Amino acid sequence: MSRLEKLLLAALLGGCLALIGCDASEAPSSSGSETSNGTLVDTSGTSGTSNSTSGGTSGGTSGGGTSGGTSGGTSGGGTSGGTSGGTTGGGTSGGTTGGEEPYCTPDAEEICEDGFDNDCNGLVDEGCTCRVAEQPCYPEDPRHLEGELTACQPGLQFCNVEFYTECQGAVLPSEEVCDGIDNDCNGEVDELEGCQNAPPRAICPDDQFGSPLAFYTFVGGYEDDDGDAMASATWRFVEKPVGSSSELTPPNALTTEIFADLQGIYVLELTVEDVNGGIGRCITRLEATSEDALRIEMVWNVGVSGDTSDVDLHLLRSPSGTWFDNSPNGDDCHWQNCRVCEANYDTDYEAECRNEIARFNNDPNISPPPQVEWSAPLDDNDPRLDLDDVQGNGPENINIKSPADGSYVLGVHYYDDDGFGASTITVRIFCRGNLVREFEPVVMNPPPSRPGDSSSEFWEVASILWLGDGCEVVEYGEPGCRELCTRGQAAASGCPDGLSRGVVCQ
Repeated sequence: MSRLEKLLLAALLGGCLALIGCDASEAPSSSGSETSNGTLVDTSGTSGTSNSTSGGTSGGTSGGGTSGGTSGGTSGGGTSGGTSGGTTGGGTSGGTTGGEEPYCTPDAEEICEDGFDNDCNGLVDEGCTCRVAEQPCYPEDPRHLEGELTACQPGLQFCNVEFYTECQGAVLPSEEVCDGIDNDCNGEVDELEGCQNAPPRAICPDDQFGSPLAFYTFVGGYEDDDGDAMASATWRFVEKPVGSSSELTPPNALTTEIFADLQGIYVLELTVEDVNGGIGRCITRLEATSEDALRIEMVWNVGVSGDTSDVDLHLLRSPSGTWFDNSPNGDDCHWQNCRVCEANYDTDYEAECRNEIARFNNDPNISPPPQVEWSAPLDDNDPRLDLDDVQGNGPENINIKSPADGSYVLGVHYYDDDGFGASTITVRIFCRGNLVREFEPVVMNPPPSRPGDSSSEFWEVASILWLGDGCEVVEYGEPGCRELCTRGQAAASGCPDGLSRGVVCQ
């Protein structure tokens, strides 16, 4: 866990970590486990989350929560081409705050994966090879993020063809005003003369728990001891699973709704403002965990706007199976034979399919039906593809509610770039609700001629050995050097051994 992630967790959860000198045993922990090559993971009877760290409450509870604000957290789902969230005076003699120890040193070596500007050039983790699809970042003094009522917030930077983008969306210090918030991020609130307006209280609903690919409603409230009327209410994501494209509908009312498109933690903040400029904030949380024993998720080009590329997830019933076998009982579960949603591919396809899959996941008495008959009769040990995203970014997912013991093979096919170019792809594997493997972002090249033809790229990701209450993931290749071949080669006999490509391949 990076320094920034620890800082955010401590601020969000009221935990200890690096901010106050408490015992490490009191620090919040993240659930789920991860395997390396050939490691057996026993996940029976447990539940977990995606790689996102869990959020929490700050300055008030989330259930009927009191006001107060949050510190840290990611804004979630930024877009490429946005502003960098400000700079920190590149080329200065070391960043400082109020005469304190400098937070950066000119000409220092940039430390990768810490989310800060170590060398005072206004950039965060520049030149660092991606290890994750997105990470929180802050281009100024990390101490700005401390305190429940700080206005400063980290931004996000995304993996774009092996390297991180600039930090986008960070909220930097501004001039202090009388609003109940620490606007200049110096640890003091409303330290001006004449600040007498009592800020309002935002009231958040209780934390929620449920399945991904479902709709969730959040009903907020407003209270003000001065009797001041509410001027505005605004929701934002403090955190959501990496690659989620979930949106707040609407973002500017006391009640909002989201579609939880990925497994993991969603942390939402409600901010209310009274007519005199006073501000109150509260936090609530959704934990979305699949009830399917085996779940695979894929996202690509995270944080990039205008992406219409089509990348497809594939799951093979056994190592001896044939890729792209698309018959009703074919070896390969993918978009041609495994879709739950049979809507036509048009401009409303994704919205229609989300509504259809949510109808299953919002009802505890029904489940999405399996689609490919790998063993008669068609039942819970057969696979399904819940969503086939054809308009960029993802996510896509394949699930088996109760897998039969055996070895499955996971693959990714770059079907069509639609003019976008190379795509950056991330895959996650969950067993019994726990994240057991997340692969580093892998760059795949677009088809050289026609969409999906024999020369288009195919990534053989890993074998998944299902062993009743646990699973074993055996990845192909190594981080930065994965097994990539053509569709034609994969369909003939699988990707040839040793045919790899990546930034660390020799």
